[in-house]
Amino acid sequence: MERPENSPQNKIKAFFKKAGWKEFLAIIFIIIACYFFWKQRGELRSLGTSLLHTNPVWLWLGIAGTVVYILLQAGLYVYSFLAIGGRISWLHATELYLKRNVIAVFLPAGGITALAYLPSSIRDSQADVQQVHHASVIYGFIGIFSVFIVAVPVLFYLWIQDATVPGTGAAFITVLAILIAMVLLVRSIQTKGPFYRWVIKGRPKIEKFLTDTFSFELSMMQFWKATLVSVFIEVIGIIHLYIAMLGSGVHASLEASVIGYIVAAIFLIISPFLRGMGAIELSLTFILQKYKYPTVIAVQSMLLFRFYEFWLPLLIGLLIYASKGRHLFTRSGNSVALKEK
Repeated sequence: MERPENSPQNKIKAFFKKAGWKEFLAIIFIIIACYFFWKQRGELRSLGTSLLHTNPVWLWLGIAGTVVYILLQAGLYVYSFLAIGGRISWLHATELYLKRNVIAVFLPAGGITALAYLPSSIRDSQADVQQVHHASVIYGFIGIFSVFIVAVPVLFYLWIQDATVPGTGAAFITVLAILIAMVLLVRSIQTKGPFYRWVIKGRPKIEKFLTDTFSFELSMMQFWKATLVSVFIEVIGIIHLYIAMLGSGVHASLEASVIGYIVAAIFLIISPFLRGMGAIELSLTFILQKYKYPTVIAVQSMLLFRFYEFWLPLLIGLLIYASKGRHLFTRSGNSVALKEK
C-alpha cells in the first residue's frame, strides 16, 4: 500500500530532497552539538559555579585575553596567506578561525580536518580557493610548530629537574613525528619524489588533489612572521592559565602555568576528538597538584582556563553560525513549500 503524498514520511523525504546536503549536514551537526553539550553538562555546571566565585577583575582580564587570542589566531591566518603570496582581510580571517574552531570540536582529528572548511563569505569574496587551502596547510603546520618551539626548553627544564610528567615524552615525540612527516610529505609532493609517485599510482584524482593542495611557493620571511604570531598565541595561553590561578584566589606560579599549558597543548595536538577533552583536564589538574595546589583549586583553575581558551571561542563561533545558519531552515522550508504548490 502506497503512502499518500502528504503523509509525514513523504514530507520528510521531500524536505531532505529539496534542502540539499548542506542543510542535511547542518542538522547532523546540530545533533552532534546537542550530544556534546549533554556530555559536558557536568563541566558546564562546575564552570558556572567557578565563574560565580571568581574575582571579577581576573575574570574580565581573562576575557580580554581571549579577545587578543582570537585576533592572534586571525593574524596567523593573515600571515599564512602572505607566506604563499595571497591575502585575506582580518575580518574574514577572524570568521575563518571561529567557524573552523567550532567544526574542529566535533570532527575526528578536528584540528586537521576542519582546515578543509571554507566559509561562504570567503568564497563570495572572490578569494583564490587554492590559496585558501595552501594557507590552511601553512596555518596547520605553524600551529603545531610553535608548540614544538616553546615545548623544547620547557621539557628540557623538566628533564634536568627530574620532574617529567607521565606520557609527555611520548606525546612530544609524536608531535615531532607529525612535523617531520608533514615536511617530508610536502617536499615529496613538490619534488614528485618516491612517496608521491607511490601514492598517486593509478589514482589521477588523488594526484590532482595533492598537486593543487601542496604546490605553492613559500616566502620564508612571512613564514617566520606567522610563526612569531603563533608563538604569541602560546604566550597568551600561558597568561590565561596564570590568570585562572589568580582568579581562583591563590598565589599563582609562573612555572606551573608554563609547564601546565605546554603539556596541555601537546596533548591537544595528538587528541583525535573533541579538542583534547579529558586529556587536557587531567593533565592540567595533575600538574597543578604537583605544585602543591589543593585539588579544588587545581580543578577551578583548570575550569577557568578552559573557559578562556575553549568555551568562549566556541560560544562566539556558535553564535556566528546561529546568526547565519537559521537561513538554512528558512530556505529549506520555503523550497519544500514551493514544490508542494
